[in-house]
Amino acid sequence: MDEKDSKILKLLRGDARMTYQEIGDKLGMSRVAAKKRVRKLEKEGVIRGYNTCIYRDGEIRAFILVETTPERFDAMLRYVSTRMQWVRQIFCLYRQNHFMMIVATPSSEDLRYMANVISKQEGVIKVTCDAVSEVIKDVYGGVRRYEENWEPQRGNEYEAAGMGTGGNSNNNSNNRNDS
Repeated sequence: MDEKDSKILKLLRGDARMTYQEIGDKLGMSRVAAKKRVRKLEKEGVIRGYNTCIYRDGEIRAFILVETTPERFDAMLRYVSTRMQWVRQIFCLYRQNHFMMIVATPSSEDLRYMANVISKQEGVIKVTCDAVSEVIKDVYGGVRRYEENWEPQRGNEYEAAGMGTGGNSNNNSNNRNDS
């Protein structure tokens, strides 16, 4: 990967709907050359896809940390991957038998229900759920613009609902325009 490839990635991070012509114009190359480079990055797996990130009003976003027994770890990953509709991303952690999920639910009640269902699964040792009070930076949705008087949001209805720091714990032993 060379400097032009890096610049293409930076451009696409800012606007994944950018046409090959727009990429070429910004980098001083033809539309065809830009297309070849993007296709090469896709083929090499550097670009793995293009997504539309949708945030709905009232949506509750949260991090859920799950600790399992060693023998049930893979089964739990399979379970949350296939049976939990509100899971957006799952990350295996370096901490043995732990994984982290990013979830988005329509309500705090749904979030509590989901954490409760997970905690009752065989082999789950601990579930910790932390609702997001504010997103400061999101590569899919931009960066929060700071004003001089900006104050981070601290404490909200989610903390009051038991979903703030460490809440809900349970200790159960290629659409691209070619123009």
